[in-house]
Amino acid sequence: MLSFSKTVNNVDKKIVDNMRGIAIDMIDSAKSGHPGIALGAAPIIASVYGNHLKFDPENDKWINRDRFIMSSGHGSSLLYSCLYMAGFNIELDDLKDFRKFGSIFPGHPEYEVTPGVDMSTGPLGQGISTAVGIALGEKYLREHFGSNIINFNTYVLCGDGCLMEGVTYEACSLAGKLGLGKLIVLYDSNNVTLDGALNISFNENIKMRFEAMNWNYLLVEDGENLDSLNDAIIKAKAQDKPTIIEVKTIIGRYSKNQGSSLVHGAPLDKEDLLAVKEKLNLREAPFSVSNEALTIFRNNILERNKKLIDNWNEEVEKLDKTKKRELNYYINSRKAIKVKEILYDIPEDGREATRVSSGKVLNEIAKKYPFVIGGTADVSASTFAKINSSVDFSSSVPSGRNINFGIREHAMGAIASGLALVGFTPFASTFLAFSDYLKPAIRMSALMNLPVIYILTHDSISVGEDGPTHQPVEQIVALRSTPNLDVYRPADANEVIGCYRHIFETRRPSALILGRNKVEIGEDTSISNTEHGAYILGEEPKKLEAIIIATGEEVELARKVTKNLREKGYGIRLISMPSIEVFERETEKYQEEILPKDVETFVIEASSSYSWYKYVKDHDHLFTVDEFGYSGNKNDIFEHFGLTDSKITKKIEELLN
Repeated sequence: MLSFSKTVNNVDKKIVDNMRGIAIDMIDSAKSGHPGIALGAAPIIASVYGNHLKFDPENDKWINRDRFIMSSGHGSSLLYSCLYMAGFNIELDDLKDFRKFGSIFPGHPEYEVTPGVDMSTGPLGQGISTAVGIALGEKYLREHFGSNIINFNTYVLCGDGCLMEGVTYEACSLAGKLGLGKLIVLYDSNNVTLDGALNISFNENIKMRFEAMNWNYLLVEDGENLDSLNDAIIKAKAQDKPTIIEVKTIIGRYSKNQGSSLVHGAPLDKEDLLAVKEKLNLREAPFSVSNEALTIFRNNILERNKKLIDNWNEEVEKLDKTKKRELNYYINSRKAIKVKEILYDIPEDGREATRVSSGKVLNEIAKKYPFVIGGTADVSASTFAKINSSVDFSSSVPSGRNINFGIREHAMGAIASGLALVGFTPFASTFLAFSDYLKPAIRMSALMNLPVIYILTHDSISVGEDGPTHQPVEQIVALRSTPNLDVYRPADANEVIGCYRHIFETRRPSALILGRNKVEIGEDTSISNTEHGAYILGEEPKKLEAIIIATGEEVELARKVTKNLREKGYGIRLISMPSIEVFERETEKYQEEILPKDVETFVIEASSSYSWYKYVKDHDHLFTVDEFGYSGNKNDIFEHFGLTDSKITKKIEELLN
């Protein structure tokens, strides 16, 4: 076994230095990259992969593998060089295409692009925060299946930048509260940021900060000392709370600008690169790798992990049929889920807020699908996003499916992505106005194509008395403009059911936009038609003259407007469009049937106009809101913005004439 011990220190150093050499060659070939971390932090990643990480290079999606998160995503060249040396399905020639179009080695690590990469990273703080979700998921799964089936560590490599980001504080605070002992953060502490010395912007006592959050703190004073690194990781693995290991390193070690910000994010010049290689006893030729170092590193990894993998397979075979079936379901959790029957009691008065409907539907689905888990940012009583049949997840009760995120919206989004990365269907909920706090994490989940469900309520100026701080205007269009994110704004309980069915069948990143106020559960709305993204609510009684599109709560208003205009003799078609994204994926034939191109179209939505210009010929055809709201009665606010059936009817009639 390769131990990085003093007895074989020359080989150990050769392994580390070959990683350094590959990384700086990749950066030189690309004429772009970050050599500072590659030269400074190589011993850290070599120690983790060489001595500790449990994984199968031939099956990088093995569910009981340890996870490694490169939170300092700019250090991708170092990660890629390590993955190559560790024996993943990577050819040396692949490394030469670093940062080139179509390469499996993008500028920052990307999930499901590069073998062995456990998540997409780059925006600082997102990696370490998402890792909290991965560790949380591990704790739940270990309780659910038993430690002989699920029992893995989550390792994170981060730097000063990650620790300065606010999302990191939120996530690490919760990790300490929940006692996520299998989370191990290796902090590349080099006292430098891009703009200069660290102390110009950051001088916190990391030890005191993390210990205050119920973390274990360890210090490695010399990041080149492989024995000290190894010992620290061994100690961290024995803890019952998360651990941060501060590793003192020198950024850009061995380069002429070592220890300074000059070596952070620019390739080494040729003279410096060759000088570094000379100091490391590496060949000058680009991408030259020691066969001795490569063979020893790979053999050590295979020898250490083969028995672990074989033992795991034996334990799986010992499971009873029920547990084995459940494990198989969990392993294949990304497959489409057909939500068939949902028991739903319609209120006696036939009216219900979509946030309430969502809570009912979510609970019905959660009864049948055990890996639905999530929570809210301290607003479950308002968003109804809670699994009533389950308890709260805690350090002592890791079987709970409700996560009390607290007032930590930024972390909630990242943690939800982590849960999705380990096979859950997570939900994260707050008010729509505060979705801005989740936006970086929402973007990352969409980029990774993770089946996270964002349940966002109190969806427009109709929240009234709460005032403009709580009245979303621009948030829906911000979500709709996010690539690969499906946004749903259902009109009533029927469409809520339809949205959930489609979300679980497509397994895509999704945002459910829900209202606070009661709405009529219409006889014209459809569960099944919701899967098309848009459908006809009411066929025009005579020749089609105009179309009205509405979403959410405003469908009720649109019904009144449609009725008024039809009584005046106009051939009006009413369309409910719960999801623009889903509708845009429909066939051209279906889209043309619903929205003929030569028919005048109007839109009613108490939100930004920017979503809708594609469907109308000018701004006059939009009944939307493009300014902040006001505190006051909902009806008074709608009157102010012209969102009443009489005002809209009058304006449409004028335009049609």
